[in-house]
Amino acid sequence: MLEKMLICKNPACRYVLDLGESTKGASYSSKALKECPECGRSWLNRCPLCSEVLGITWKHHHAHCAACHQALRPEPPPMELHTA
Repeated sequence: MLEKMLICKNPACRYVLDLGESTKGASYSSKALKECPECGRSWLNRCPLCSEVLGITWKHHHAHCAACHQALRPEPPPMELHTA
């Protein structure tokens, strides 16, 4: 079964792909279905925060998980620790 929503596995990316849009005229290449077009990583079909099947709601132009309601924004890169 083909999933309706996918999210990039890369925490620094979190690109969301809505496969339901393909029925509305958008078409995705087989490459886009295999890897994220932004960073080349693989996809998740579950929320990376709560592990529920991915459903998306939009609030203020940002994707949120429909199950846990947390924002699915890219995470900032970890800060490097400098030792003296």
